[in-house]
Amino acid sequence: MWKIAIIPVVGILVLWAWQFFNWVWVKPRKTEKLFRKQGMKGSSYKFLFGDTKEAELMYKEAYSKPIGIHDDIAPRIMPNILHAIKTYGNYSFIWSGPRPRVFVMDPDVIREVMTKYHTYHKSYKTSNEIAKMVVTGLINKEGEEWAKARMKLNPAFHLEKLKPMVPAIQVCSQNTLNEWKEMASKGGGSCCFDVYPYLEVFTSSALARLMFDSTYTEQLKQTFLQLSELAFMGKLATNPLTLPGEKYFPTKKNRRAKEIDKYVRASFTSMINQRLEKRKAGVKRANQDLLDLFMQELYEGENLNDGDRQRIIDDIIGQCKLFFFAGYETNSNLLTWTMIMLSAHQDWQARAREEAVQVLGNKKEITSEDLGKLKIATMILNEMLRLFPSSMEFTRLVEEETTLGGYTIPKDTLVTCPILILQRSTEIWGKDAGEFNPERFAEGIVKATKGENVYMPFGWGPRICIAQNFAFLESKTFLAMLLLNFTFELSPTYVHAPFVDFTIHPQYGAPIVLKKL
Repeated sequence: MWKIAIIPVVGILVLWAWQFFNWVWVKPRKTEKLFRKQGMKGSSYKFLFGDTKEAELMYKEAYSKPIGIHDDIAPRIMPNILHAIKTYGNYSFIWSGPRPRVFVMDPDVIREVMTKYHTYHKSYKTSNEIAKMVVTGLINKEGEEWAKARMKLNPAFHLEKLKPMVPAIQVCSQNTLNEWKEMASKGGGSCCFDVYPYLEVFTSSALARLMFDSTYTEQLKQTFLQLSELAFMGKLATNPLTLPGEKYFPTKKNRRAKEIDKYVRASFTSMINQRLEKRKAGVKRANQDLLDLFMQELYEGENLNDGDRQRIIDDIIGQCKLFFFAGYETNSNLLTWTMIMLSAHQDWQARAREEAVQVLGNKKEITSEDLGKLKIATMILNEMLRLFPSSMEFTRLVEEETTLGGYTIPKDTLVTCPILILQRSTEIWGKDAGEFNPERFAEGIVKATKGENVYMPFGWGPRICIAQNFAFLESKTFLAMLLLNFTFELSPTYVHAPFVDFTIHPQYGAPIVLKKL
């Protein structure tokens, strides 16, 4: 009897063994032959790990020492990608475990990849399991589901809709600057400290206004800190290999990640339930925020069954995690690098300050119209997004076999567009491509790029970052107020060491000397 029972078990084990062997060897070798037959160059596939071990060694070496403030940051924050392109050319491939990763440097082809979102999907479903806990919501949706969600959120991020938020952003800015003033007063008019954590708090407080129409409460603060820790644990650049079932491994990191995710889910769930209780009690909200938009289905679905209700709540939590994490980290990094570069380029700091004084003077309340007149500040922020983009590259997953740049690209291939390299290319931007020169944007982005698709700090095409208008309003407001209140320069202890996980930030912080005006 047992012999009969064991037959299907053996059959299943044989099937699993074949699927695993096909995944780690047969399929990659077949893909490599296809690429080489077409004339594409790349690294030779290595069983299971591909190029992940080499990438880890490259990052370890790159992060072992700082660089000069005027040095190219690409060799430090994307050494494996830069090495592949220099060695194998603009169309080349390496291996993220058993999955091929093709690099594309042609602006027109990049435009095609970013535009055809039905063919080229977001790659986060191939990420490690901890990263997937952070990358949720809109960014992880595809097809019609994504289009529907994006359409619902688009109105909230139109510039006209965001303009009334400027006074609230000004309050958040003033709160941070008041802390700095107090520190400077205690130091006789000047102070020196790491501005990076303070800018994270500022961007989080501004985002709290947008998402929850709320001040930066202790609950939101703790949620932000937990998400920040989770993002660091799931860093993508140096942790690209995902093994089947790895989320079930009882490692210390996995246990901690699950604890954080549980805390974050509980925090956002409590906010959702509070809104529902108030609505049930007839309490009407004066201002609609992002959470209200996320909850619209719940508000309208009084007769939802438990399953549908939980599905909607899970989706709302995913949206909250995405916007809360992405909104604070990208903008705090932008402002940090801006302060660092203006500290190193005092002439541009002086020009931006002179403009801020002329436009704003002693105004008590800044308006969006005022921000629109800050042309030099706009030039500076555009240049910072060129040199330190929110994402160093955009990667898409090929859903079905397709043709790209004349090459046949099989299903499940990752296609990577190295935005950082493109935005620092001397062939495109001139000999001073690696230098801080906001003047290149004096006549706008189209003139600076000569109309080519070579500037994509917020992405491109239908899936361009939905919050780019908010990012500019927030950054320009803070920068203008900062310039009116302080002069600043780099501390002698500052070490230039750009570091990447999800975004590019300073590895050793940003100690800056500020002097009250």
